Amino acid sequence: MLDDDEEVMPEYDRDALGATFAVGNGKGGVGKTTVVSNVAGLAAADGARVLIVDINGQGNVGRDLGYRDSPEDDRGKGLVDALVHGKPLQPIANVRPNLDVVPGGEYVSELPDMLRLAFPKQKFRQVLALAISLAPMARQYDAVFIDSAPENPPLEQLALAAARWMIAPTKSDAGSIKDGLGDIARQFAVVQRKVNSSLGLLGVVLFASGSRSSQIRRRARDKIGEVLGSDFYMFESTIRHAEAVGVDARDRGLLVHELEVAAANNPAFWELRAGDSDKPVISKTSSSVAEDFAQLAREIFTRVAELEGRA
Repeated sequence: MLDDDEEVMPEYDRDALGATFAVGNGKGGVGKTTVVSNVAGLAAADGARVLIVDINGQGNVGRDLGYRDSPEDDRGKGLVDALVHGKPLQPIANVRPNLDVVPGGEYVSELPDMLRLAFPKQKFRQVLALAISLAPMARQYDAVFIDSAPENPPLEQLALAAARWMIAPTKSDAGSIKDGLGDIARQFAVVQRKVNSSLGLLGVVLFASGSRSSQIRRRARDKIGEVLGSDFYMFESTIRHAEAVGVDARDRGLLVHELEVAAANNPAFWELRAGDSDKPVISKTSSSVAEDFAQLAREIFTRVAELEGRA
């Protein structure tokens, strides 16, 4: 999307976006949406006013938060109208207490083409469309999280151009790191150089890692260091692999800390053995994964405070 150095930069309130986080990786299936939903949900549960912007054609934030296919789920149509036609962003209010969401979905996939038609020969205006739409409302929130789309450089650039910080989840395999992380690092460099000099890399988080796989984690850290030139940006927090927890959470539209609470109401062993309960059994591992996300959320906001000199 960005290949023109002659264009005049459009005006907008960049300072309003100082608490905006783009969560991205060029590869799908590495935990971007899960990190967005759970970290944002924990911050909201702790009393912060939080907004999620889902700029992903899959719209899976809606599955994590349980509003998918509800009357409020416009599948990204409102987001497209705001960015292309200048209409105000209209989040779904209070998906959780203190947590609002601008839904994504199938309409978002049309955004790059529609922006090119709406703003021909205005490459900066195209890539800054989300920043321009988001800035007027961003000060209402303590934090804004953008779930970016994988394998779609124009949508990745839209998210990065609106952000102050990038968080990059990755799995430990070479495809997730060398291809996925390498791709988002390239988009990061282009956006930072051409339209958003305030963009910073906050950190890389290892997702779906075996809790006892210390050797695999060390190798992953080495590979991440090769891609980024340093392993300085690695978060100490990791999100452990727990397939049952991921399935339970998305099937029920619950965040992992909410799933932990629901697991406390599991039927007793004697009820299951006697066949006296038809209540679903939720994985007890949800407690451990909930603590992983709590640690990551604390590390994210602590690192921002340190980098901004507020620690």
